[in-house]
Amino acid sequence: MFSTVTLREGRTLEYVDLGDPAGPPVLFFSGTPATGGQARVIVEAVERHGVRVVGPSRPGYGASTLTPPSLAATATDTLELADELGLDRFVTLGLSGGGPFALAVAALTPERVTSVAVHAGPAPYVEVKPEVLEDVDRRALAMIADGDVDGAMALEIPLADDELAELRGLSAEDFAAALQKTAPPGPNWFEEHPEARSAFDADFQRAIETSEGYVRDNLSWLGPWDIDLGAVTSPVRLVYGDADGMVPQDHGEWLRERLATSDWHVVPGGHGHATFGAAGDTFAALT
Repeated sequence: MFSTVTLREGRTLEYVDLGDPAGPPVLFFSGTPATGGQARVIVEAVERHGVRVVGPSRPGYGASTLTPPSLAATATDTLELADELGLDRFVTLGLSGGGPFALAVAALTPERVTSVAVHAGPAPYVEVKPEVLEDVDRRALAMIADGDVDGAMALEIPLADDELAELRGLSAEDFAAALQKTAPPGPNWFEEHPEARSAFDADFQRAIETSEGYVRDNLSWLGPWDIDLGAVTSPVRLVYGDADGMVPQDHGEWLRERLATSDWHVVPGGHGHATFGAAGDTFAALT
């Protein structure tokens, strides 16, 4: 199931390792909220294309030690994991909230990343969709800018706890029913792929046992990013849905303007079609 590695600083990083151990390696960055176990949602595509998928659970999720919000710090941890596993060069794939982290690895070590895929990944909301930010988000981002990271986390975590309270403490069956009610607007990929829903539900339920990872993710990419997109020299595959009500194409267009090596792909359907549903095509194209 899950494995762990102890990082040089003594922190724990949890990860999953799926697919063909001898296949082309893919560092997988799950959506938000999720652990690396979300990779099991696309296991059919992984096995069909003969790739090896390594999915770290970001800090605050599962057994991974919580650290302050940061795209760059997450990338550094992931690169240390790659070193531990003997992965020299690899593809990075980020789904939804994992997209910025996939780009962060490519920005830090462009020489090791053969290509990047961002499936319905957000751009900085302060740049693209500032109007959707809540006042509390603005306050938290201002606190981070002033160096008060702990205060920002402490401000957001109780609100996330309230948001997720109705999904906690449920049986697997009741959780699945409750989660379906929160599905994003637009076509639902899981209605076409019910076999993948149980893997998604199980990972989501585990990911929200606490709110730390969820809040850390949001604060890592809602505000200004701590990476230089201009340093990304690998080919970047940007995939967005034409009916995605969660992460609209505006985010991808923002990234496209700043990534000189990017290719633009729009797929029919909603958020799930652009994230999980596009995995097979991406594996075929990038490996």
